[in-house]
Amino acid sequence: MLVVCTVLAVLGAFRAGISTDEPIHVMRLRNYFDNGWYALDWDYDGKGPGSDGTNTFVYAPVAMLLLHAWSVLFGVEGWNHVSGSAHAYDVRHLGVVVMGLVGLAAVAAIGRVLLRHWGWGVVSASILAAIPMWTGHEMFNVKDIPVATGYTLATLGLMLFVRAERPGRRLAAARAFCLFAGLVLAMGTRPGMWPGLVGVVAVAIAGIWLAAGPRRPAVLTTVELGAVCVAAGAALVAIYPKLFGDPFRALPRTTEGSSKFRDGVPPDRLYVPAHLASEIPTLLLFFILTGLVLGGLLVAQRWRTDPVIAARVGLVGFQAAAMPVVAMLVGSDLYNDLRQLLFSGPASAVLGAYGIAWWLQRPRLRTRRLVAVAAVAGLLLPLVDQITLQPYQVTYANLASDVAAGLTHADDAHPGSDFWRVSIPELIEAQPLNHQLLCKATVSKETDRAFRFINGGQYSTSRSLDCREEANGPLAPEGLTVNRAPGDRVYDAVFLKEAPPNCTPLNKVTRWRHGFDVTLTVLARCSNDPPIMPPEGVYADSTALATAQLRDLWRFAVDGWERWPTRFSLQARAPQAWISFRPGGQCRVYGCTLQISGYGPSDLTARVNGDLVRVQRTPQAIGVPISVEEAGNPHGIWVSLRRASGGTLGVTMTGLSERELDQDHLKPTEGQR
Repeated sequence: MLVVCTVLAVLGAFRAGISTDEPIHVMRLRNYFDNGWYALDWDYDGKGPGSDGTNTFVYAPVAMLLLHAWSVLFGVEGWNHVSGSAHAYDVRHLGVVVMGLVGLAAVAAIGRVLLRHWGWGVVSASILAAIPMWTGHEMFNVKDIPVATGYTLATLGLMLFVRAERPGRRLAAARAFCLFAGLVLAMGTRPGMWPGLVGVVAVAIAGIWLAAGPRRPAVLTTVELGAVCVAAGAALVAIYPKLFGDPFRALPRTTEGSSKFRDGVPPDRLYVPAHLASEIPTLLLFFILTGLVLGGLLVAQRWRTDPVIAARVGLVGFQAAAMPVVAMLVGSDLYNDLRQLLFSGPASAVLGAYGIAWWLQRPRLRTRRLVAVAAVAGLLLPLVDQITLQPYQVTYANLASDVAAGLTHADDAHPGSDFWRVSIPELIEAQPLNHQLLCKATVSKETDRAFRFINGGQYSTSRSLDCREEANGPLAPEGLTVNRAPGDRVYDAVFLKEAPPNCTPLNKVTRWRHGFDVTLTVLARCSNDPPIMPPEGVYADSTALATAQLRDLWRFAVDGWERWPTRFSLQARAPQAWISFRPGGQCRVYGCTLQISGYGPSDLTARVNGDLVRVQRTPQAIGVPISVEEAGNPHGIWVSLRRASGGTLGVTMTGLSERELDQDHLKPTEGQR
């Protein structure tokens, strides 16, 4: 089991594409090396990183620093250079696999300590490896796998602190290292983990004092544990002083930032149990729940009589259940399955082994045989699913969920899709890609139609960039050629599972799961009619922005535009950008000028439906003349902008509107040709 899952993870590290979050963390690390903030480029707007409206404090650089050192070791990066090459991403993926394997080793050690036999340690690690979510995220997830591994190392170290006798030198060094490394890795990757880590430390201290006879050993052990925690804190301050240098100000904001991500969307307090029931293999979930219940009973019954065992079980149970329960109670914003709670998976695997061990101790031979068969099936059946889903194990849903979906929904309505878009390289392979390509397109909830932009939400960029030209996009390292016709009403976009009505599927990535052919991603060719320009114009500070409503500026800024979340303007940083619209009645009769509120370079040129026109300028706007003939075009107006000198366009746009036509600006000057 462990060998097969390791092979799958290593192979998947090279086969899976670049996930949506990885380029963002490359950006953060570059900024960290540049100015000390592990921040996004747009966090520097306004009051800067760490201010209201940013999520700077959600992440810290430890995991990416480790992956950077790993990449330097392989020769794909320099000490002060963070590479965005495809090879560098492959090497980082392999580094994440190594972190995941360290997590598996820590789980095996916890199983050995708790159940007192290495065989049960192997079973614990096998249960974790059998959970497809773990193996799938091992291939690319630069934030959740390190956090889970760090938390598990910390739990292991604390379990070794809780003992009735003083340890030897090797054991003392091992437990100090595990706790130190775990605290630094978990908090140094996601600082908002501090409440969970403080909780397990408190459980361990309680166990130390309950297990101690004389007071002196308890004092010495507590001092030793405290010294390790202080050393870990000092390391975090040294690595990232801008956050950990002022913990009383920053740490409360890390938990708030980590739990509020969805722009005010009401939380679903049944989210965690519902996804547990669908994403964890059913037989393994049964054993995990058995172990959780038994562990809770053991702690309640034996915390006085056998405090060492009670505290150790309590540590595992706390990691597995405490923060998920708190997330349900406070209504944290959870999305994209259970990956935000991936840190509970290792401890849950140990509880699963604990549940199997309890069932195998039942007096009836028939029960023990049935449990043994169920345990073997619980490990092997998910392994079969992992093989058939390779390398997209993150799309797993259990058999019960697939059967229920098949009975109640239409074809291809099975749960599990490629949220991370790691299947895009397979999806676009051998496709002509001769139109604009969006790795994600907005789909209106009201009309169920796709539109040519991505709504990045509160903390990311909204954009209508071609995915191949997007500097932080998953296809940027591939250096794909961008070749598309100007004024193209047609564009290609990637969707999860099925395409909207205004799109025609071209290709799809499917995998076999439980006898069902499940669609993960779809490449579709879409079209939208240019929207009619309203008399008052459309603007970036409108409440309709990024909603796909009639007055949404994004419906007009169809290609080459980007908006940072703190700005009320759109920027065009690609070599070319397009605006599309249908003129109002006055423009169709007399012609008009398209007024682009904003500014651009002095050598800006414009074409209207392919014809070069003269650009009119004012200090606050750019005017593009639209003739009567062009205004009557049944396909609408397509305005392309570029620089005569080539290179980055550099246009900032705050709005669009129609103005009366200046006839002197219908033809381009010699310098604009």
